[in-house]
Amino acid sequence: MTQPSMSEGELAKMKELRELAKITEHQMKELADFTLEINQKYKKSLAEIRVANKLQSRGME
Repeated sequence: MTQPSMSEGELAKMKELRELAKITEHQMKELADFTLEINQKYKKSLAEIRVANKLQSRGME
């Protein structure tokens, strides 16, 4: 038993969905990179604050 072929409209819709999936995937990667960058900046700032607090508590400001 063979599958019926897709109509031109269905094929166009599938191509459109594939393009939207590619765009969405690209945006997700950009968001992941941005989130990672923010996380790294946060960790760096937190580490700097901890060092400053330790130095201050030891009177080494």
